[in-house]
Amino acid sequence: MTIPHVAFRSSDSLHRKTDGFIRRMQDGATRPEPQELEAIMSLFIDEALTAFLTRAAEAARLSPGMMKVVGMTTQTINKTTHLVVSRSVKKLDLQQNRDAASYMDQVRQPAAGEDFWYVAFPVDEDMAALGKSLPQLCEENPEKARNELVRYLLALTDQAIEWYFERPMALLQFGPVLRKVASMGVETTRKASRSLINTLVPKLNAEQLKASAEFQASQLIALPARSH
Repeated sequence: MTIPHVAFRSSDSLHRKTDGFIRRMQDGATRPEPQELEAIMSLFIDEALTAFLTRAAEAARLSPGMMKVVGMTTQTINKTTHLVVSRSVKKLDLQQNRDAASYMDQVRQPAAGEDFWYVAFPVDEDMAALGKSLPQLCEENPEKARNELVRYLLALTDQAIEWYFERPMALLQFGPVLRKVASMGVETTRKASRSLINTLVPKLNAEQLKASAEFQASQLIALPARSH
C-alpha cells in the first residue's frame, strides 16, 4: 500500500554515509560515532534546505532581491541547526546512536525502479490533495491559489519540523540542557520559515505562482507506508 509523502532525492554521498552508519549500528557497533553522525546530519541539513528552499525559489524564478531573502533565511536555519547538531552528537551514547540509525532508516525510501533513494515523510490525504490541486487552482483562481499556497507551505513547514527535528529529538531523549538548545533551534527554524513564506508568496507574479505551485506538487510522491 502506498501513501502520499513529501520527498526529496538523496545525494549518493548522503545515502552512502547514512547506509553505512545504519548497517554498523544494526550489526552490533560497540561505540558511538559522533563524527560520522555529525557529518551525516550536516549533509542532511544542507540537502533538505536546498530541496525545500533553494530549489523551490529557483523553480519559481524569483528576482535577485527575493533570492537574497531566501539565501539569508537558509543561512539562518543552517547556522542554527548546525549549532544544535554539533552540541548534541558528542553527548549521545551508543543506544542513542542506534536509535538515531533506526530513525534514519524510517525516513529513507528507495525510488521504485531507479538507482537512488528519497528522504521522505508521510502526509495525510487532505494535505496531499491540497498540494496536488495548486497548479490547476492557479489557472482557475490565482488569488485563491496564492492563499492556498501559503496555507500549504505553512503546514509543510510544521510537518517537516516535526519529522526532521521534533520526532528524532523525542526519540533521543535529550537532557534538559540539550533539549533547551534544540528547542531554540526548532523555533528559530519555524519562525524564519514562516516569515519567508508570508513575505514572498504575496509578491509572486502569476507566472512565479504557477511555477511555485508546480514545484510543490512535484514533491508529493506515493511511497510504501512504513511503520513509524
